[in-house]
Amino acid sequence: MRFPLLLALALSVVASAAADRLITIPTGRKIPFMDIKFDSFADLSAAKNWDRFVGIGVSPEIELDYHGERFAGGPMKDTFNASYNYVPPITNQSPGLSIGVQDILNRTREGRRYFIAATWRESVDNVGSGNLPMDVTIGVSQGARALPMVGVNLPVSERFRLLVEHDGFRLAAGLEYRALKNAFGARVIVRDQSVMVGANLTLRF
Repeated sequence: MRFPLLLALALSVVASAAADRLITIPTGRKIPFMDIKFDSFADLSAAKNWDRFVGIGVSPEIELDYHGERFAGGPMKDTFNASYNYVPPITNQSPGLSIGVQDILNRTREGRRYFIAATWRESVDNVGSGNLPMDVTIGVSQGARALPMVGVNLPVSERFRLLVEHDGFRLAAGLEYRALKNAFGARVIVRDQSVMVGANLTLRF
C-alpha cells in the first residue's frame, strides 16, 4: 500500500489537487454514506461478457464494492473494490479526489490496480437550468503498469446522459436514462465492439 499512497500524494501536489464509477472507471466522488447501489450490464450475445456491482457508502469518506465479472463466456469471477474520497467535487469550483484499489483479490482480466481519480463538475447552462452538471474525470491506475483513465458524463437532457470513458485498456461509450429522482438508471453501452445493456438502482438504508 505504500507505493499507491505515495503516488496519490505526489499527484495531488503536482495538480495542487470504489469511488463511484462512470461505467467502469472510478471517479472523484463516492456513493453517499448509507446508500447502496446495484449496477449490472451484459452484452446481448447470451451475456458472454457481464459485469455486476454492489457498492455501499460505509462512511462519509469510504466506499466498498463487490464486483463480479464474466469475460468471453467464462465463469463469473468475484472480487472487491475499495476507495477513500479525500474531498467531493464542488460544482464550478474545485475537483473531487479519490484514491483506492480495484480488484483487491486480483481475479479480473485487468488484475489488481491502485488508482487516483479527480473529477471536475461543471454546470451545463443549456440543460436543466444549470442544475445538471457535467463531470470530467482524469486519473491514473497502477497495476502491472501505470495507465491513464479519462471519462465524461454529459447531460443531453433532464433524463438522458452521454457517458464516454477510457480505462487505459479499452474505450466505452453509452447513453443513460435517469428516473425516480436519479435513483434509477437504464443504459446502452458499446464496449470492445459489444453492445451491452444494463441498469442501476440506488437505495438508502
